[in-house]
Amino acid sequence: MKDAMPLAAPAPLDPHDRRRLDWARGIVGELTTEEKVALLHQYAPAVPRLGIGPFVTGTEGVHGLAWRGPATQFPQPVGLAATWDPELLRRAAAVVAEEVRELRAGDPSVSLTVWAPVVNLLRHPLWGRTEEAYTEDPLLNAELGTAFSRGLRGDGPTWRTVPTLKHFLAYSNETDRCATSSDLPPRVLHELELPGFLAPLAAGAAGSVMLSYNLVDGRPAHLSDLVDSALRAALPDPDLLFVVSDAGAPGNLFRSQKVVPDAAHAYAAMLRAGVDSFTDNDTDPTETVTAVHAALAAGLVEGAHVDRAVVRQLVARARTGEFAALLGEDADPAAPAPGVPADRAGRRALAREAATRGAVLLAHRDPRALPLPAGPLAVLGAQAGTVLGDWYSGDLIDPVPLSRALAARREDVRVADGLDVVALEVTGEGPVLRAADGSLHVDRPAHRPAASEPERLVLTDLGEGVLTLRSQATGLLVAPDDRGRLLPRSARVGGWVVQETFAREALPAAAGGHRLRHRGSGRLVGIEHHTGDLVLLPVGAEVGAAHLTATVLGSGGAAVEEATRGAAAAVLVLGNEPHVHGRETEDRPHLGLPEPDRAALRALAALPAEVATVLVITSSYPYDLEGLEEQVGAVVWSAHAGEAEGEALADLLTGARDFSGRLAQTWPTSAPLPSVLDYDTIGTAMTYRYGQEARFGFGHGLTLDACDWHGIDARWDGDEIAVHVEVTAPAERRTGGPLHEVVQVYADVPASSFSRRRHEAPVTRLVGSAAVEVPASGAATVALRIPARRLALHAPDLEAWELPDGPVTVRIARSAARTAEAFTLPAPPSAPPEAATGDHVPAHRAEEVQGLLRSPASLLEGTVLRAATAAGGTAAFVLPAGAVVAAVETDGEGEAVLLEGPLPHTVVADGDRPTGTVRVHLTRRAALTGLRLTTH
Repeated sequence: MKDAMPLAAPAPLDPHDRRRLDWARGIVGELTTEEKVALLHQYAPAVPRLGIGPFVTGTEGVHGLAWRGPATQFPQPVGLAATWDPELLRRAAAVVAEEVRELRAGDPSVSLTVWAPVVNLLRHPLWGRTEEAYTEDPLLNAELGTAFSRGLRGDGPTWRTVPTLKHFLAYSNETDRCATSSDLPPRVLHELELPGFLAPLAAGAAGSVMLSYNLVDGRPAHLSDLVDSALRAALPDPDLLFVVSDAGAPGNLFRSQKVVPDAAHAYAAMLRAGVDSFTDNDTDPTETVTAVHAALAAGLVEGAHVDRAVVRQLVARARTGEFAALLGEDADPAAPAPGVPADRAGRRALAREAATRGAVLLAHRDPRALPLPAGPLAVLGAQAGTVLGDWYSGDLIDPVPLSRALAARREDVRVADGLDVVALEVTGEGPVLRAADGSLHVDRPAHRPAASEPERLVLTDLGEGVLTLRSQATGLLVAPDDRGRLLPRSARVGGWVVQETFAREALPAAAGGHRLRHRGSGRLVGIEHHTGDLVLLPVGAEVGAAHLTATVLGSGGAAVEEATRGAAAAVLVLGNEPHVHGRETEDRPHLGLPEPDRAALRALAALPAEVATVLVITSSYPYDLEGLEEQVGAVVWSAHAGEAEGEALADLLTGARDFSGRLAQTWPTSAPLPSVLDYDTIGTAMTYRYGQEARFGFGHGLTLDACDWHGIDARWDGDEIAVHVEVTAPAERRTGGPLHEVVQVYADVPASSFSRRRHEAPVTRLVGSAAVEVPASGAATVALRIPARRLALHAPDLEAWELPDGPVTVRIARSAARTAEAFTLPAPPSAPPEAATGDHVPAHRAEEVQGLLRSPASLLEGTVLRAATAAGGTAAFVLPAGAVVAAVETDGEGEAVLLEGPLPHTVVADGDRPTGTVRVHLTRRAALTGLRLTTH
């Protein structure tokens, strides 16, 4: 049990992989140094004389093929996770793999290495990239990540695609992400961060990993010694793992992180750390090739490091059948058959099923609200009339918004987006007009086309002073062209640098109005002197900004009042624009709804009592609704759910299907949150496992037709907990279609059940779950086998996993907070873990650290503890009973002393339980490397 993760054993070496490894190791000797170095860049050239074609390291596919034109789009991963159904994720990923293969059939440059799934934990709700990941729970994360990887990989010896797990390691903040360091106590590392990566690798479901921008314990993640010691150690052969850098990361080492002096040192260090491919400078390999050659010439890296990187790339490619003819393998069975059309209807149906299953009924106060009652229906909010994609979405195929889907199902649907139509006026200049060429201007006739009329603009207030302006005439969003002129030109908000949003800046009362700053460039909006065009002023210019006022031509509030007058029910759709206020490079500012959305929600709650009210939130992340959810009849959440979002939500709201989604992430209360940069999930009591306050808890989700549970049982069967539940459909139904239930199993294991442990144990934790389909008038059986190893906690002092030796409470539950039945079981039948051997306790084993930071002992290896401030700090170590501290080892100036007394210090024992903890105090300049022990 020592040094093992509490996971199933790695799969044995596949004979096909053995053949691929042998071939790659042989052919690398036939490549010249120049050819090998060229293969290290993300755009690797062909080597025709050896039958090696060109290669690109990645295709994006986190919830559908991205950036490659029309493709099936599933819900964002946070929405897929709300299904709690690994098999559904596997099927969705299989569609992604099929479409990647189909695209490659027409374009051989398309990579069969897919950059998905994202298995970073949702440990903090303000992370900007919440939409891309699954859950805050390490077990569910591991299961869903493995399932999505299996779908991408396929089942046969030839892989459909090679899944790339993102982003290793401890990455879930966007603020200064290339400069921040994630400080990881050993238990956080082993219990929370590693399982999502190790499980898919050990299962043989993933073959690649992308590293993250941040530092971990002071060392850039791209130089992490855990790549070899943890990830590759989980595989039957280390060369089965292909490791790629994130975009631009090689340059970070010497440009922003400054851990090495130049590019040659950076690329050399990454190769030595186990990086195999460099994603940098887009298609231009010059810096990569030059730096690696310089590193070889200077002896910073050996040829063997380049060889092994090339081997790992070739093995990954061989797995997809690329070199089948060279290897004597069968023709690729995963390739699409020529002339056979894709099953578009089947893919659409699966996307719709995933969107349906991932929607969560958060609250249902008013029984009249759902299913929607007969009579006039008001559908409100801008998001009711659109389906939004995110940065990693492909082009949606025939997206159906909720307003249209509801209108197709029932008569008298009234739609009001609630947005004001305005005309802008520039103080002292006149109204903003629309020219014949579409540009916006004020009336300065020089060089002006004759046709010109006032521009009516639909204003969307996204909160935090951010807005968009959409031409009512053309339906296009205002954005600058390449000359800086403003005109309606974009269909939707999007892009790496968003061009369609503006910040509204208030002017002094005497001046009146506002000025607009283009958020993408930071430039103010002004007036071009000769033509009167609205333009972006030069960077940094403040003089000449236009003073703008808006006149409301059509009131969004009035349209809402008209739509709701006499309505039997009203549905308000709110949520985020995925490119604003939380996305890659931008963490969220807070948990609350933007004020415009709060105002719309208050208006919904204020409707007459005879109107049934439903709030639908389509968002990439959780909100704190601050009690407003209690003022409406029902609250529904869905991630941005892809092409079938509107149809799925309409099915649920009208009762054609029942809700079955369960939250895979806590929706917190307004209680203060720790910094998004604090990665000590245990110490900060974040996530449900450590008692985080919740508005809607982990695993929460209501239904309209609740299934009955009976025959519930949990007992030990060997070294597994056998769980049994019979799930029966209710006799009377308000909804149609099959029902889906999610049975969740939690273990409550107090610290007292671990005889050696004196530190925090989780309040509760998920140890098993099952999503089951229940026939419309029948029953289904849930039978789970939960390995005892899932009860283990990592014991840093043992460098091993420790099972409880006291009683365990097992809860069969509908959520982390809703127990159906609980069972108290004796301790699992197990042997105690082996104690860590040797007479040296390394610094990384410290279990409690105060005032100290984990830091790299060298560029590539080891961890030391250093004082964060001049006041110094302390590190606590638990040692085996009877051990004596012979010396405190430091590297550098300063002092490190035992607080308990002079050396030697004995850790006394009470029976088999040690009662003392060694605490070491460090002064400012000391670097603690470890403790040297003797024993009685």
